[in-house]
Amino acid sequence: WEDNYGNYTARITRSDAQAYIAKEIQLLFLEEGLAYEFSEGAVRRQGRKHTVGLVTKAQVVLGDHQLLGARRHYEKARHYFSHPSKPDYENSVKEAVCAVEATAKTLFPKAKASTLGDFIKWLANANDIEVPKSVAQTFSGVYGFRNGGDGVAHGGANGGKATLEVAEYILAVSASQIIYLVDLANGLESDVPF
Repeated sequence: WEDNYGNYTARITRSDAQAYIAKEIQLLFLEEGLAYEFSEGAVRRQGRKHTVGLVTKAQVVLGDHQLLGARRHYEKARHYFSHPSKPDYENSVKEAVCAVEATAKTLFPKAKASTLGDFIKWLANANDIEVPKSVAQTFSGVYGFRNGGDGVAHGGANGGKATLEVAEYILAVSASQIIYLVDLANGLESDVPF
C-alpha cells in the first residue's frame, strides 16, 4: 500500500520475515567465521564449550611452524565438523586423526612411523618415553575408528557411524592427544634451545 507520500510498504507473512532474518543472521555468522549458528530462533554454539576449549588449546600448540601439516589437517577437521549447511562428520573424524598422526610423525622422527599405527607400536616399546598403557590405548581407539568407522577412511561397514556426537568426541580427543604429544616431546628436550 502507499502512504500518500510515495512510500510503499509490502506486506509479508510473519514466517517469511522470520526466515529472512534467520538467513541473514546465519550469513553474518558465516562471513565472520564465528563458531555459532542461528537455527530455530536460537543462537547455538557449534560443539560443546569443553570441545571448543580443547580445540582452541590445540590450535595454540599447532601454531608451531614445524606442525604446519598437522595444523592443516586439524583445520580441515574443524571445517568439516562445523560447516553450517552440510557438516561432514566422516571427514571430520578422518582429518582429526590425521592431525594426530602428522603431529606424532613430526615430533617423534625416531619412531620412523609412516602411520599412526606404526607410531603406537613404537610408543609401546620406547624406552625414553613413559606413557601409561591405558593412555596409549586411546590413540589405538581413535585410530581404530578412523580405519573402521562407516565411511570414514577405508569404507568400513561395521565399525560404527560417525554421528555428530562421535565426531565431536574424536575432535576433542584428538585435540587432547595433540597437546599431550607436544608436552611429551617438550619433556624430551634436554638442551636449552638458545
